[in-house]
Amino acid sequence: MQKSSLIRTKIAGIISVVGVFFVNALGFIDHDTKSGMGCGADWPLCRGDLVPSFTTNAVIIEYVHRLLTLGFVAALAIFLVAITRRSLQTPAWTRLVRVLLALLVVETIICTAGVLWNVPGIIMSWLAGIGLAAQSVLVIMVLWLWKPDLFANGAGPKPIRSSSLWVLVLLLALYLYFGAWLSYSPPAHLSLLYRITGGILVLGAARWVWGAVKRGAWLGTAFSLLPLAAAPFVPQFVTGTILGDTVVVLWLSWCTTAVTYIALGGKTGREPRMVDSFSAPPRAVGK
Repeated sequence: MQKSSLIRTKIAGIISVVGVFFVNALGFIDHDTKSGMGCGADWPLCRGDLVPSFTTNAVIIEYVHRLLTLGFVAALAIFLVAITRRSLQTPAWTRLVRVLLALLVVETIICTAGVLWNVPGIIMSWLAGIGLAAQSVLVIMVLWLWKPDLFANGAGPKPIRSSSLWVLVLLLALYLYFGAWLSYSPPAHLSLLYRITGGILVLGAARWVWGAVKRGAWLGTAFSLLPLAAAPFVPQFVTGTILGDTVVVLWLSWCTTAVTYIALGGKTGREPRMVDSFSAPPRAVGK
């Protein structure tokens, strides 16, 4: 990839990451402030107009959410087109692109259904986890683009093979799902189940950090997973305000990205420097 093209791809990637974060954050705010129907059941229009009358906060929040989504999609399209042109023969990049697109398609379907119909909370609750998973994959793609030796194996991320990591990923997915379901007036016992899942999630992270200590990669792993220690206590800090929701999304973004990165084989200790398809091939060394 030419240097100028690579720089443009990196910039588009950064814009995409910033965009997906704000789209997710505003999605949380949209839901917590009951602004989801600010534009009514119209889509892509808002209250029947391309630019509605901003008479209420709900209209403003929902409309800005839609505009941010449109901007994110544009930046993401530029980024993925550039990546795809280079990565057609690199399985790791192709795999990441396909996973990201699959997550975004599912998220879009659920979001659109939620606007057009009265979709029950038990289904809408998947949105938080799917959105954060897509964000995590995108962050890893951009980080890998900027730092080619991000993965110890030199060939990029690989599917999860460790049973303990599968458990950690599953616990995080359940934690995100139960947390989202709590906001849709769920059964009363779900709050306790959510806290229990958070506690088990902390134990799972601690177990993985302990294993990393034995492998000599404890510092990076501990730093990555340390925020998960707050999992059982997050409900106490959820305020339903714009600032509060943004902080919670920042925390969730760190946790989901850290778990995804480690699960895909990201380096957490000092490893030999390797290169990927975006880097120049190593020079031959004579005997």
